[in-house]
Amino acid sequence: MIKNGIIVILAMIAVFLFFVKSPTKVVTNTKIDTIVTYKTFTKYQKGDKIPFKVLDTVYENKEVHDTIKIIQEFNEYVIYADSIKKDSNLYVIQDTIHQNKLVGRSFQAKIQNKTIVVTNTIQTKSKAALYLGFRSDISKDYNSVNHNVVLTFKTRNKGLFSAGYGMSGYSVGYSLKF
Repeated sequence: MIKNGIIVILAMIAVFLFFVKSPTKVVTNTKIDTIVTYKTFTKYQKGDKIPFKVLDTVYENKEVHDTIKIIQEFNEYVIYADSIKKDSNLYVIQDTIHQNKLVGRSFQAKIQNKTIVVTNTIQTKSKAALYLGFRSDISKDYNSVNHNVVLTFKTRNKGLFSAGYGMSGYSVGYSLKF
């Protein structure tokens, strides 16, 4: 009798394992990171290689300067800087003027590169599982308790199939998850 019960249980499990097929569910986890890198570029050029344009307009200066101040300003090195900021990038041009001549020019660029990295982790959910357990049944008049050994199989598509054997005989069941 016990042999027949075990054979029936094993045959039912084999049927569900090999003949019941359903699509597997896939869980995808997406992780997005932004990597920021900075690049600095500097270039310098001497004044004799820089193209220039002569302005033919004379501007009047209403301030009165003495000769010493004019000669002092003529002999100084004056740096004029112009910067352009676009998004998070910075471009700087510096001109050096001495004795009304362009002595040198430098260009500097600080460029920020953004790289977006998308990482997908794909995991499949467990397809099926097999459980071994015990079940006890109490009669309506509370006089007897029947103990059963139950083998439960979790199917791929939200179902539980159970087969058991015990003092009350054989038991078979199927449950669905809602």
